[in-house]
This record gives sequence, C-alpha cells and structure tokens, in this order.
Amino acid sequence: MSTGDETEKKVVATKRKAWTYEPPKAPPFDDFLSGGDRRKAFLRYWLHENIDNAVDLLLYFAFMLLPASVCSDLGGWLGRILAPRFHKDAYARAAANLKMIRPELSDAELGSLLKAYADSQGRQMAEYSVVPRLARRHVRKIGTEDLVERCSEGPVIFIAPHISNWEVLWHCLLDMGLDVTMNYDPPKRRSRHYIVNRLRKGAGLGILKPGRSFVRPALRILEDGGNLLMFCDEGFGGHIRAPFFGRPAHLEGNYAVIARMARKSNALIYPLYLVREKGASFLLRAVTPLRLPEAEGTEGHAIDDVAHLNAVIEPMVRSYPDQWYFVDHRL
Repeated sequence: MSTGDETEKKVVATKRKAWTYEPPKAPPFDDFLSGGDRRKAFLRYWLHENIDNAVDLLLYFAFMLLPASVCSDLGGWLGRILAPRFHKDAYARAAANLKMIRPELSDAELGSLLKAYADSQGRQMAEYSVVPRLARRHVRKIGTEDLVERCSEGPVIFIAPHISNWEVLWHCLLDMGLDVTMNYDPPKRRSRHYIVNRLRKGAGLGILKPGRSFVRPALRILEDGGNLLMFCDEGFGGHIRAPFFGRPAHLEGNYAVIARMARKSNALIYPLYLVREKGASFLLRAVTPLRLPEAEGTEGHAIDDVAHLNAVIEPMVRSYPDQWYFVDHRL
C-alpha cells in the first residue's frame, strides 16, 4: 500500500466551511395551481421523484425475503448490467480514477477492476435489505481481539473509508456490544434517506445531525468516554475531497474535524476497514490505534494532523479502489 508521503509534502491551510443541513421542503398544492416553474417543482417532488422512491422501497422490502448471499449476488448482477448502460458518465469517471489510482495495471487488469466496481456498487445497494445477517454470519475479523477493552479505557474515534459495505462495518461494532454514534451525509433521494434511517436507528446506532450542528454533541460523547465512528473519505458536491491522492492537504473535510475533536478530548483514533473478499463474504480489519503526535498548539499543527490521517486512510482506498464508493466522483 502507498505510504502517502507524497501527500504530506504538499499542504494548503484552508479552513473548513461550516454548513447546516436543511431537509427538502414539500411543495404545497398552491405551487401546482401557480403553474410555471413552481408547478414543475411540485410535480417533480410529488410525482416523478415518488416513482423512484416507490421502486427503491419495493426492492428494499422484497430483497429482505431473499437469503443474504442471493440478495448480494442479485445486486452485483444488476450493477454489472446497469452501470455501463445507464450511468455512462459515472462509469467513465470511475475508469479514469481507477487508472489514476493504479497506473501500473494493464488495460485488461483495469477492465477487470471496472467490472468489479460496477459489481460492488450494485451489491452495496441491494445489501441494505440484509445488513444484520451479513454482519453476523458473513464477516471474519482480524485485529479486533482487544478492541472492546481499548474502548473501555476512554473515548474512541473510529475512522474508516467507504469500502465495500460500510453499513456492515458499523453493525459489526454494535454486535461487539459497543455503543457507537455516527454522523452522516443524508442521501438526496427521500426513499433512501428513509431506508438508511430505518436500518441504523433500528439497530441501535446513534445518529447525529449532519453539518455544523453535530460537532458539540459529538464532543460531549467523547468527553463522556463514548465512541464515535467517522468516515474520512468524502465525495462532496460530486467531487472527491478525500483522500488527497497527491493533491494539497486542506482543512475542509472530516480529517480536520476528527483531528480537532481528538485533541480536545484526548480520544484514541482507531482505524478500521471492511473489504469484500468474495461475493457476500467480508473481512473486517482493525488497524493499530493511534494518538496524534504531541503539539504545543492545535491550529499550528492542523495540516500536519490532516496529512497524518490521510496517510492512514489513503492506502486503504488505493488497495481496494474497485470497492470504493466515491471512485466515480470527480477529482
């Protein structure tokens, strides 16, 4: 795996831009009567989008009736069929990014990775229906022997990338008996927002509101000795914000938030990643936990902290780019 040293040499100290999440508002019937763009927005929200929402919910509940491995295989088949035909722009971006991440591979090898990317995307979507079964019966674990004990000693921030099926990852932590809270970026489609909330809250995962409003509650959890889970890789506005892949480091992503909270709470940072070994079989690997190097002032060392965390996360993504959720975003 890459060391990430080339990223650490290039830094730019830009500040993170805070934002507040606002859920989409339902257009009132008066908008339909008004005509024009307001009527179009009304029809888009209540008619066109709800067709997609209905399909999502139908498949979600129908797939629950299937064995977990069959559900996953069906999703993989759909991904391989649909991605190159109906998501051509995303497919082309994935091909370009895979070439950038793994330039040493031949065209044939890159073609295999691209097919595996489509398979992984399809499986991950279908597997929302069977996450608990996958977590309890289809995951082998490495390096987790003293994980629970380490969490009992003080606050922990678990960090991970969106590789294979991250929903299975947090469910594994809950099944170990840990209390875990997570922040998240809500899916744009209302049906998918409902599905992820139903899955996560139903399993007992703590959920913090996205945007600036999550920081204070998250700090309180850490100050009380609790556990947070934060995903460090980010696709924001359709662009890859992290890992850096040789671009200048910045303070606009979750790396910076994690570093600040870890320093304020003296939290242990515990890297994890979940990879798909074959089909519906996964490997959860816990990496040696770390604390950020001592520093006299937090702000002066913020970029160093961010580069340090990127050097942990980026090699995970480089090793499994075909299973990385954001590989079809723009650099």
